[in-house]
Amino acid sequence: MRTAPGESPHQGARRGLRIGIVLLVLAVIVVLLRLTVLRPPRVSVATVQRGNVAAEVEGSGTVTADALANIAAKITGRVDHVFVEEGDSVSKNQIVATLDQDGLRHQVAVAQARLDAARVSAEQRQREWIREKKLVVSGSVGVEEAQQYRERNAVAQSAVRVAAAELGKATYELSLAQIPALSDGIVTQRWVVPGASVVAGQPMFTIADTHLIYVDTFVDQNVTGRIRKGETATVMLRGREHQPLPGHVLRIRPRADAATEETVAEVSFSIPADQFQLGQWANVYIRTGEAKDALVVPQMALTPMGNALFVWVVGADHTLHRIRVTVLARSPRSSKVAVAGDDLHAGDRVVLMPMGLKPGESVHPEPVKAAMPMGTSMGMGMAQ
Repeated sequence: MRTAPGESPHQGARRGLRIGIVLLVLAVIVVLLRLTVLRPPRVSVATVQRGNVAAEVEGSGTVTADALANIAAKITGRVDHVFVEEGDSVSKNQIVATLDQDGLRHQVAVAQARLDAARVSAEQRQREWIREKKLVVSGSVGVEEAQQYRERNAVAQSAVRVAAAELGKATYELSLAQIPALSDGIVTQRWVVPGASVVAGQPMFTIADTHLIYVDTFVDQNVTGRIRKGETATVMLRGREHQPLPGHVLRIRPRADAATEETVAEVSFSIPADQFQLGQWANVYIRTGEAKDALVVPQMALTPMGNALFVWVVGADHTLHRIRVTVLARSPRSSKVAVAGDDLHAGDRVVLMPMGLKPGESVHPEPVKAAMPMGTSMGMGMAQ
């Protein structure tokens, strides 16, 4: 390096060293800027694939049975025995409890004794009437006197019928001390214990007929128009989310709740009787259609802008361009969405969770392993 006028060689060397250091620092800064600030942003990308995507809508509700029977006593009495507990399976006409029968048996015994006495008296009056009829024919007894015997016989026969009716009533009331199940099912509630007093009509048990169980599923009114009776569904009971149960739409109630803006769809499903729990919460996914051989992208690739949805595609030169898409099928329980877009193709790379990006911007794409193969049908939801 040449020295300045009046500058010693030593001073010139020192100046050159300072300039060299400054240039080195500037070079380092430029490199750092290229590696940090000026470096294209890293973005996670997934590959657009093709697949069949089922559309579903989601709802939640509680498990119930089509028939819930309250088993009640028909007479007043004290509970003597209880033969079933909550959760027990019962069959129709099975005796589930009995009331105290001592007083009822006594009434039956008294009624039987009265009937026996009435029969003896009736037999005697009938013999007298038969005898008197013969005497009337022979002229030994007058017609008026014989008529009295006929009336006595009629009264005695009527007394037999009354006593028989009273015995029947007492016997029937004794039978009512046996409390039977009205249908096959499961005891969901036991209201009484031995020794308790009950009156006629008081519930003693609640029994659910498990031949038909369903979920009262509350769904948003915005999607109820897509639900049809008989549509397939998947039921996931609370606490058993990893054990999906197949079902179908049994009924759609014709009334909606104006306050919650929801409608109830009754979704029937099957479960072993010993696993049935009345009132258990469940999440339900009702199938409403299917997008076949559709373009499939991750839910995280969708960007809402106004009333439209877009995906950001990374081109071969690593620059971004934005494509408007229409959702064909998606689901609250899936990360995959079926879409359609004029400029979107299978094999394109779409950005996941795109934020702060601009069209034409260069990026550094980092592929993300697909969470689900696209070659098979996937549980999706809510067709758009």
